[in-house]
Amino acid sequence: MGFLAGVGFLGFIVFIVMGVVSLFKRNGRAKKNFGIAAGLFVLFIIGAVNSDSEEVSTEPQTKEEVSKDDQEEEPKEEKKQKEEKAEEKKAPSTLADVLTVVKKDMSDQDFKKAKKDKLNVEQPKSISVGNGNVGYVLQATDGIVVASTDGKKISDVVQFKTMDEVDKFEKESVAKAEAKKKEEAKKEREASKIAMSGRGDTASDGLKLKAGWAIFEGSHNGGANFIVQLQDPNGNDIELLVNTIGGYKGKTFAQIPADGEYFLNIKADGAWNFSIYQSPPVDVADAPVTLQGNGDDVVFFNAKSGTYKFTFTHQGQANFIVMLNGEGLMVNEIGPYNGSARQNLGTDGYYGLVIRADGAWSAKVEE
Repeated sequence: MGFLAGVGFLGFIVFIVMGVVSLFKRNGRAKKNFGIAAGLFVLFIIGAVNSDSEEVSTEPQTKEEVSKDDQEEEPKEEKKQKEEKAEEKKAPSTLADVLTVVKKDMSDQDFKKAKKDKLNVEQPKSISVGNGNVGYVLQATDGIVVASTDGKKISDVVQFKTMDEVDKFEKESVAKAEAKKKEEAKKEREASKIAMSGRGDTASDGLKLKAGWAIFEGSHNGGANFIVQLQDPNGNDIELLVNTIGGYKGKTFAQIPADGEYFLNIKADGAWNFSIYQSPPVDVADAPVTLQGNGDDVVFFNAKSGTYKFTFTHQGQANFIVMLNGEGLMVNEIGPYNGSARQNLGTDGYYGLVIRADGAWSAKVEE
């Protein structure tokens, strides 16, 4: 029932009752009340008719909307069914199928799309192929394909018969990548080397060094004093690198206070040469480790932070001095030596032992 019909019906009842009451009271209002009731009844009829027509007109619209929704859902369902049928029809891929789709130098994005759209293969795992790159392992019906990628494009596509061959390939790839990385690092270190040579007493030309540390690997082919002083840009002595008599071959170490030009002031009676490095060797052993050498040397090891036991031996007759990173004095003795000490290493990384000796020595690092 609509609002208009409700008002008309309620008013009709009220004025009918008032008309009946007027008849009994004989107050002369009965005719007027019945007249108003008749008008309200007509209003009720009009409102009721309009309300019914609205309900009738909205009912077909609701059916149309339901029908429209059904029509919209039907294509989605049909599409899903088609996709499922397409997947059912896609046969498991063979090696030939995979090698036809997966190509070297294709983008990583194209590879993933092609694998989804054109192939039906399992990818049981991915493997490491070195340098942070991975190999996608694709299991075909008659073999395995490994597609190596750097995350941007496929760099190599290789096929195998068994998963054992894949595992072997992973180990070989990682080892090969590590070897290549070390070789490149060695070339880079050698390219950064500063080389100089001469004969007799010499004030060297300027050496451009960076703040940090530097290793001086040198030799002397003479019979008298061989003394080498490192001097700052103002000509002040900052480190006595070598002080010996006669022939010499060894490595020494110095802290470089700031970027700038430095000099070597050399006293010698024979030919001499130096190679200067400011980076550690590429092959650095991990602790626990035993390092060995003869004479002056600078050796490195990798260690996690913690407290370590250092055991040293020396078979020479002159000074035996050991410093950690060129600063922390660990041993300062003359002649043969055999002893140990504990040292805390505060951070993970590589550490250097600077050794001054005239004979064979060893340094054992263990927790």
